[in-house]
Amino acid sequence: MTRIPAYALLLLLSSGIASAQGSISISLNSEDSRATVGPRRDAKDARLAIRTRDRSAMLLVMDDVIAIQLTDTALADLKSKKEETGFLEELLAAGVRIAIGKSVEYPLANIRSIEYRDGALKITNDQNKPVFTELKVNGKDILRDFSGADGAKLVRAWREGGRG
Repeated sequence: MTRIPAYALLLLLSSGIASAQGSISISLNSEDSRATVGPRRDAKDARLAIRTRDRSAMLLVMDDVIAIQLTDTALADLKSKKEETGFLEELLAAGVRIAIGKSVEYPLANIRSIEYRDGALKITNDQNKPVFTELKVNGKDILRDFSGADGAKLVRAWREGGRG
């Protein structure tokens, strides 16, 4: 993914989608082209699933990828500002709702390490670079919003799985 789609998504989200507290903003960036938008994942199919402290996002370890996506609760809280928007804005908002119902994925085979350090998850690729350089929901860094216990659980599962 590149910065242009991430910022375009951020612009669309801030203009057409609202939650109970106002608009939602999502910004993400990865300099690694192996980070892609994928299908929405079911937590029941994950080997491990952890949620952010505010319950807005979750990280899922699947058989072949790590997926990060908004939680069902966060998606349910979103609603269109239909009474305040025209046809074009509603059309754009519908497209954004489809996009935010997806996940951002990264292949497990290309991850070198996962650590929980200084209150944040650090996911490093096989080139020893961070997988995500920016991953925020409403300005909050998702990788800093997992509890220490959940971060330790992810690291332990990663190491026990023969990686790292």
